[in-house]
Amino acid sequence: MSGTTRAATVAAIISEAAERLRAASVADARPEADLLLAHAAGTDRAHLVARLKDPLEAATIGAFRRTLARRLAHEPLAYITGHREFYGIDILCGPAALVPRPESELLVDLALAEVRARGAALRIADVGTGSGAIACAVAAHAPGARVCAVDVSSAALALARRNVEALGLGGRVDVGQGDLLGGLGALDLVVANLPYVSASEWRGLQPEVRDFEPRGALVAGPAGSEVNARLIAQAPAHLAPGGLLALEIGDTHAAVLSGIARGHFPGASVSVIKDLGGHDRVLLVRQEREAG
Repeated sequence: MSGTTRAATVAAIISEAAERLRAASVADARPEADLLLAHAAGTDRAHLVARLKDPLEAATIGAFRRTLARRLAHEPLAYITGHREFYGIDILCGPAALVPRPESELLVDLALAEVRARGAALRIADVGTGSGAIACAVAAHAPGARVCAVDVSSAALALARRNVEALGLGGRVDVGQGDLLGGLGALDLVVANLPYVSASEWRGLQPEVRDFEPRGALVAGPAGSEVNARLIAQAPAHLAPGGLLALEIGDTHAAVLSGIARGHFPGASVSVIKDLGGHDRVLLVRQEREAG
């Protein structure tokens, strides 16, 4: 950005940055300009907006130019600022794990409903935890719950541990490395946001996702349903009677994964929940309860 063609006030710099972000096809250009400048200035958006007529120091303008350049190159905002709000809590973010998405809050809703219905002593696992966002959100909103957060990626687990510590959840979220349910015992509730993008779909993703977020956390294989199918196959050996399996799925995978679930869980209740956009989003498998 020029920085010299207009007075270097907060309002002028935000306006110019928003124009450049819109030209780069960033959907929420003005809010993102606010957040990027707040990050560069070491403040929050509310304080920034309250001083729109104030001039900015050269050091802050320089820092902002560097952050803006990263966003114009389509690096995700959450990776630049280092955090994102998810289910009312602040989650530290980085390129080792996917950016937490609003769609995944549905898994937290379902987990908390299960805790309320059955009690906080449930044995809960968040499989493919990534940044730990889902595990931390469940534990933060269900004080009596204890969650096991599992991922195959050691880099993602390091980020998850940072989130657990930053949120003061060290006594209630256990972070461990593992491949899906391997090594875990009996569980009452399993939530999972695993890779569900096909290799061909990945090539058409937005650059923020395709070029910056970890491919291994996105792509499951040629069909996109492979990893969820593998978890479903493992789940009967781990899900306790009456237990619930909740999987975030690709919006074209409901039929095939429902069929796989019915094959591995005879007698279980299998259903699909749609997200706010009307897309198939979560596969639910309720294990049959013991007779009597």
